[in-house]
Amino acid sequence: MVQEYIQYIKKYNMKLFVYKSLFTCLLIFILFHLTIGYIARSYEAKIYNTFSKDKINFIKEKIRSEIKAGIEKDQILSDEDTLLINRFLEKISKELNKKK
Repeated sequence: MVQEYIQYIKKYNMKLFVYKSLFTCLLIFILFHLTIGYIARSYEAKIYNTFSKDKINFIKEKIRSEIKAGIEKDQILSDEDTLLINRFLEKISKELNKKK
């Protein structure tokens, strides 16, 4: 009789342990999705919005219009910018010649 009661208690405790474990796992899963999952989804949405086809096409069109506007100008660069770019290209050319 006592042995049967002990078996019953062990079986009952094991069921209770399993139920508590499942409930705890469920709560952890829900908590994860409410906190970290939300943050991950918001960053994912930002990345998709940044690299969407519409955004890329908008940037392409903007670059094209800026290039067309630059072509129509008499002088694209200022004198200071011209000197700066020229010095930069000369420095790169020297470094490339030095490596040969």
